[in-house]
Amino acid sequence: MLRTLLGSIALIAFTDIALQLDNAVAISSVASHVPGEHRFAVLAGGVLLAALCLLCFTVIGASLVERISWLKPIAGLVLIGIGFKLVLEHFV
Repeated sequence: MLRTLLGSIALIAFTDIALQLDNAVAISSVASHVPGEHRFAVLAGGVLLAALCLLCFTVIGASLVERISWLKPIAGLVLIGIGFKLVLEHFV
């Protein structure tokens, strides 16, 4: 059981890191257009807002998946479709 729990935590951490890289690029892109004296505040605010949104959406998503059994496979299919679309747009 401990092995399963640690594996699940590792997968969640890996996914979270991958998603946060996208946030880092977006936040730094916005902050690069801000004057230097305000850049730290914009970066800090962006990171805090991204973390708060991630926490809220994760709690809401986990609650919905737990209550609505058919939502998990549908959401998985949607994510696979989005992934294919992104790959096709990149290579075509």
